[in-house]
Amino acid sequence: MRIVQMSDIHVGSGLFRPELLEAAVRETNELRPDLVAVAGDLTMEGYRWEFEEARRHLDRLECPHVVVVMGNHDAKSVGYRHFEDIFGSRARSLVVPSPQGEAKVVAIDSTKPDLDEGEVGREYYAWIDSEFRGWERGPKILIVHHHILAVPGTGRDVNILRDAGDVMAMLRELRVDMVLSGHRHVPYVWSISGVRVIHSGTVSSLRVRGTMPPSYNLIELDSETVRITLREPGKGKEGEMPLASFSRRPVTTSRFYVEMERFVRYEEMPF
Repeated sequence: MRIVQMSDIHVGSGLFRPELLEAAVRETNELRPDLVAVAGDLTMEGYRWEFEEARRHLDRLECPHVVVVMGNHDAKSVGYRHFEDIFGSRARSLVVPSPQGEAKVVAIDSTKPDLDEGEVGREYYAWIDSEFRGWERGPKILIVHHHILAVPGTGRDVNILRDAGDVMAMLRELRVDMVLSGHRHVPYVWSISGVRVIHSGTVSSLRVRGTMPPSYNLIELDSETVRITLREPGKGKEGEMPLASFSRRPVTTSRFYVEMERFVRYEEMPF
């Protein structure tokens, strides 16, 4: 399975560079991925024209499965209404065919209006559980804008997912394969108890941190390995750098003895 992960487009910022996004879209089409995950912050201020411009760029993607979630900048100015009009539901699940079977993909909106930090919220825990539990036909993938684990090289971490502990415990319990996030503009990968938390940088903005350039991620899975490669838009092979590689099935001797219900409980669906 081949996944392209990009985020933090930031249309409307003075540092937005459309030529970078155009290059990323063109290169993505050449890669012919099974899934394109756009992990939020399409806009700078949540204005409708920003969403419309972002949509014009993303409409050039030829992949049949493009999943877009909201970011904190998209939640400004009541931007969720424009997101829903232009991109559809802010929470969805789908099955994506791949050479290795079928992936279950769950996308959620972790934003709160006009706040930088985010939260999944207990009302969604049971739904996430119902989508992932018992899935055995391929990888389980969660797409969410806010980072669950802190990202190094990003300064003081004051706007993480506020219920990160509960969410991480749930994802470990459900044996989710990977979480695709953005938000901090720095690409990085964590692997915690078999859950691979993969952060993408800003794909088309010069709102970068430290020495990290604008970039997106290429994630490749086969029956034995998972490989994540950073790619700089428009730079070809010279702009590629390996981020991480893993065994497809995590090797761990860890054991957890206390039931998750002692920490996180959820019983009823919100809808």
